[in-house]
Amino acid sequence: MKLHLSNLGPIKHGEIELGDNTLFVGKPSTGKSTAMRALFYSLYCPGRLIQLRGDPLEVRDTSFFQRFSIDRKKTKKIYMNFIRDSLPEGKFKLEPINVLDFVLTQKLSYKEEYKPISLPPMYFPKICNNKDIERLRYSLSNTIYEIGVNGDEGEVEVKADISDVNETCLKDRRTLSSLSKAFMEIAQERISSQYCIGFNELLRDRGINGVVYIPYGRSFLALQKFIMQEILDSSRFSLGESDLPFIIIRPNYLKKYYRGLSTYNEKIFNLIKPLLKGQVIDLGKKLVYVEEDKIIPWEYVSASVLEIVSFLLSVKEGSLVLFEEPETQLHEELQLLMGVVLYALSSFNRIVISTHSQTILYTIAHLSMLRPTKEELKDLFEDLKVKDYEALVEAVEKANQKEVKVKIYYFTEGEVKDVSVDEAVKGMPGTIDVLEKGLKWLSSLHSKRLFGEG
Repeated sequence: MKLHLSNLGPIKHGEIELGDNTLFVGKPSTGKSTAMRALFYSLYCPGRLIQLRGDPLEVRDTSFFQRFSIDRKKTKKIYMNFIRDSLPEGKFKLEPINVLDFVLTQKLSYKEEYKPISLPPMYFPKICNNKDIERLRYSLSNTIYEIGVNGDEGEVEVKADISDVNETCLKDRRTLSSLSKAFMEIAQERISSQYCIGFNELLRDRGINGVVYIPYGRSFLALQKFIMQEILDSSRFSLGESDLPFIIIRPNYLKKYYRGLSTYNEKIFNLIKPLLKGQVIDLGKKLVYVEEDKIIPWEYVSASVLEIVSFLLSVKEGSLVLFEEPETQLHEELQLLMGVVLYALSSFNRIVISTHSQTILYTIAHLSMLRPTKEELKDLFEDLKVKDYEALVEAVEKANQKEVKVKIYYFTEGEVKDVSVDEAVKGMPGTIDVLEKGLKWLSSLHSKRLFGEG
C-alpha cells in the first residue's frame, strides 16, 4: 500500500510505501504523527458514516413505508468533518484501498429484518395526545424494520399497529417528519454498519485484521481504564451504567483507543515478557501487576511498566499497528528490547512506528540486515540478564524466515525521504549529526578547560 501526501500540515509532499515494518524518523514537528493519522483514517471505518436522503413517508394500513437514496456527497462531507479534529487541512490518499473511496464507489445490495434496541428521540405536535404518543412509541419499539438497499437506492418498511392512533395526529406533517427522521437514522446506522463490514472484509483479504493506533499518552488512558475497573469492581453498577472518570470529547482516535483497551493476547504477552520485571495476571474481571509475589496497584507501578502494559492491551494479532514513539518512558535497555519486539511482531502483524530513538531504529535496521540466529539472540538476552525470552527468539526467527520488508522514511523540511536500511545503520538522519555537533562542542570545552586554549 502507498500513502500519498500533499500540503498536509508540515508535509508539502510525500509518498510512503508500507513495508512489513515501517519507521517514520525526523525532527519534531515534521509531520510524522500527521502521516500516521492519515494512515489510520484511511483504514478506519467509523459508524454512522453513510447519509441517506429520504422520500416522503407513506402511511399504509398496517405499516410505514419510505424510499431513500444514498447521499454520497453528504457522506463525504460527514467523513471530512469526522477527521477534521485530528488532521490539518490538506490532501492524502492511500492506494489501492481506503475507506472513503470504498463508501463512495461501492454499491451495496442487502436486505435485513432488524429490531432496534432503542428508538431515536421523536417529537410530536400538540395535536397528539399522550395516548397517541405512547401507542406509537410502543408499536415502533416492538416491531421489525425491513431495510433493503440495491445500489444507490433503498427502502424501509415498518409494520406497526397504528389503528388506535388518532388520524389527525398520525398524518400531521410534524409527526411524519419526526417519524421519517427516526426511520432514516435507524437505516443509516444499519447501512453504515454493512459498509464497514464490507470494508473490513476487504482489509482481511489483504491480511490486515483491523487497524490499531497506539497514540502518545496511552499510559494515562490505560491507567484510567484500570482505575475505572476498580471502581466498578467495588460497585453494584456495570460499565454501561456508570459514568467514566473523564469524558474524551476529541480527538476521536483517543476515544477509539480507550474503548479498545481490553484483555491481552497471549501471543503478544509472551513476546513482551522480557521487558517486564514482574507479571501481568488476569484474575478474570481485572488485570493485576505482580512483582516478587506482591500485587502492586497500577497507580504505583513504574512509568515504563505502564507503557509496556498499555502496548500489550492495544495490539491485536494480525492487525496493522500504528505506534507513536514506542520509546516513551523506556530506558535504553528497554528501547533495545522494544526494537526486537517490534521486529518480531512483523512476523504476524504489520507495524508502522514514529520514533526519535536511535536505539530502536538501529535495532530494527540491523535485525533486518543481519538476521541473527537463535543462538546469537540468546547471547544478547543472556548478556542483558533478561528472562522468558524464548517466544521472542522464535518470533524473530519467523520474521527472518519471512524476510520482513523494513521501510524507513525521514521527514524533513516539508518532504518525506525514503532512507535505505544500509543508510539507517550508519545513523539516524537529524540525530547523528546533532550528536556529532554536541560532542565536538563538548570536546572543545574540554580542551579549553584542560589546556587553557581560546
